[in-house]
Amino acid sequence: MAKYYAVRIGKQPGIYQTWPEAQKQVKGFPNAKFKSFPTKEEAERFIEGGIQSDIPDEGLVAYVDGSFNRTLGQYGSGIVFLKEGQVIEKLAIPGKDANYTESFQIAGEVIGCLKAMEWAIAQGESQLTIYYDYQGIQAWAEGDWRANKPISKYYAAQFQLLQTKIAVHFKKVKAHTGDTYNELADQLAKQGANQAMA
Repeated sequence: MAKYYAVRIGKQPGIYQTWPEAQKQVKGFPNAKFKSFPTKEEAERFIEGGIQSDIPDEGLVAYVDGSFNRTLGQYGSGIVFLKEGQVIEKLAIPGKDANYTESFQIAGEVIGCLKAMEWAIAQGESQLTIYYDYQGIQAWAEGDWRANKPISKYYAAQFQLLQTKIAVHFKKVKAHTGDTYNELADQLAKQGANQAMA
């Protein structure tokens, strides 16, 4: 099925027929606004401002967070998925890869982002907005930070692969400021870090 990628705010606003073309216009552009549509007419209305793109209109949303349990030497990822303002899935994922435990909760943060992308792709989604509180999630993905540790190298490489299948939009939230879904992702990350692994 054909898709039209409308860039309302970006380097060169307009309608693009492939995600790589549209991505060039929004990658690294502050507060870019974009969305995919099944018809050109809807894409044009979005460009003209006829369709609002505020959350949850951007489609699937994922809040991600990470945690680390020093006793178990284990990191955890917490993810809360929302669609149309409703929680549709919650994941608490444990991890213990010896290559990544040296990065403590950062491993949980970035792996949470990758798992969110994988889940969204499996659901057939074309777009995902990721809310995060650790800057590296966006900075490594967009190449603003150099990936020089095993976890950041893995994350940057995997992100590049996955983003060929889904458009990702990042939004930063402040940690521990009472944001309901960010706090829930934090709790899930702790659950993941504390889960017994075989």
